[in-house]
Amino acid sequence: MKKYVIIICLVIIFILGFIFYPKNTTKRELITELTPLECDLNKSACQVNYKNKKIIFEFDEKPLKILKETKVIIKNLEKFDNLNAKLYGLNMYMGDIISEFEYINNEYVGTLVFSSCIESTMRYRFELFDGKKELGIFIDFDVKR
Repeated sequence: MKKYVIIICLVIIFILGFIFYPKNTTKRELITELTPLECDLNKSACQVNYKNKKIIFEFDEKPLKILKETKVIIKNLEKFDNLNAKLYGLNMYMGDIISEFEYINNEYVGTLVFSSCIESTMRYRFELFDGKKELGIFIDFDVKR
């Protein structure tokens, strides 16, 4: 009889844990149509506005290429203790690529490798964080296969 009581209690605990366990409810919606972007990082540096400043994003090699290490340079951004970026696809889910940065000569410098996929053009979002805190700074760009 004791075994049944223990088993029933464990089942109840398991069910309650499953019901009340925090779930990640933020699901990214994939885009199906690639609309033209305001700026093309394959051709030149691009800027976004953040706290009345123009933050400049630049890649050292143009056009951008898949499966090749690329240097990322971010200019005119205030100093953060743990600046990192999350790179993810907007038109195909391929996981998140995390990049960390060094602060060198008033610029942030890091490296990325763009993953390959079946899409002829992959649209990525490059989003900045301070540790795990979202900064609200991101830029979208395309990489062709």
